[in-house]
Amino acid sequence: MAEAPQTKFKLDDRELTVPAGTLVIEAARQQGIEVPSFCYYQGLSLQAACRMCLVEVEKAPKLQTACTLVPVNGRVVRTNTPQVHEARKSMLEFLLANHPLDCPVCDKGGECELQDMTFRYGADHSRFVEEKLHVPEVKWSNLVYYDAPRCILCFRCVRVCDEGMDVKALGVGQRGANSVIIPNREDSLECVECGMCIDICPVGALTSGTYRYHTRPWEMQYVPTVCAHCSNGCKTTLSVRNHEILRANNRDLSGYNGDFLCAKGRFAFDYTRHPERLTQPLIRLAGRLEPASWEEALELAGGTLARIRDAHGGGALAGFGSAKGSNEEAYLFQKLVRTGFHSNNVDHCTRLCHASSVAALHQAINAPTAVFHISRELPRVGLSLVMVALDSASFHNYLSYAFVVFVFMPCSIVLRTSIQLSDVDTNPLVIGGIRCL
Repeated sequence: MAEAPQTKFKLDDRELTVPAGTLVIEAARQQGIEVPSFCYYQGLSLQAACRMCLVEVEKAPKLQTACTLVPVNGRVVRTNTPQVHEARKSMLEFLLANHPLDCPVCDKGGECELQDMTFRYGADHSRFVEEKLHVPEVKWSNLVYYDAPRCILCFRCVRVCDEGMDVKALGVGQRGANSVIIPNREDSLECVECGMCIDICPVGALTSGTYRYHTRPWEMQYVPTVCAHCSNGCKTTLSVRNHEILRANNRDLSGYNGDFLCAKGRFAFDYTRHPERLTQPLIRLAGRLEPASWEEALELAGGTLARIRDAHGGGALAGFGSAKGSNEEAYLFQKLVRTGFHSNNVDHCTRLCHASSVAALHQAINAPTAVFHISRELPRVGLSLVMVALDSASFHNYLSYAFVVFVFMPCSIVLRTSIQLSDVDTNPLVIGGIRCL
């Protein structure tokens, strides 16, 4: 296999060799060099709207945007010159022209990218004397609130909804300084409510109805864990204060899901404090369920199962596991059934539901297990994908997101509302409504 072409250029007195086509902003970040940007977001289309990533290119007549600049051999790029610093400071002054100074009450305070850049570049005063534009905050849904004066028009939310989720629920209305983000139903939002637009917003323009006005970022503890709502195993970070979960996201991009979380993963944590949730074991005494300690409950359960095993043999007992548990929990469960119950009657629902798709995965792309990295494996084998359902997010949120963001470019995707019986005669790979030829 031929080696990928490389490009050699100079970045802040460092000689770099990067794969051809690498953006300057990505090359800088790989070297630990800060190039600020509000509109640039890896995986989304290039916008060059905020102009914060301006860099100096030798022999170029003016500053260039690092988020769209591709280095060529011999090019010299500087990211930290007085001219660059002054340009970024001036851009912040423009962005703050109509931005309200409400950091003390803004939910984004303490983790706002605009706030960080203002402190960094010293944009502590404005030459604008005109009154700022005032627009009332709008409630688009129970989960999404929009504050137009805070918006810096980076269009991240529009692009992630369009290109990432393929929902297209957000757009841009009006022009110039009056431009605003608009929902797809005039004054309300009709979508899958995944919350990606909230998390991707660099400022406090889009806020969460479940989190707003509850706490501050520095008052919480951040607990990395695995989302338990399905068997995907998405990584999530829970924000906890006083032993109560206040929000969930994955902004550190760790885990195979990157920053993606579906509506359940991002918002469905309120069950932890539901008044009807069981918080301690219950034992049936005289026909009524009574609270008991874990020791009492485990002793009763273990003793009852042991008596059945001794009286009727291990074959009288069986274990049926859950797909929502971890691999380690599944291993311990089957070990309990086999060694404790003396029974091989152990199963789980996922085997019955997905055995055929696991076999097809192995046959089609030589995937050793049912879990594989979509963004890496599918482009590698060059599959052509046929979407059998238009609303793919309804049956598999992450699969829908991954196909659009990671697989759309290297693979061929065709939208179809139905398939003919003759289509399956060739024994294609079918996964959750996705037919891979």
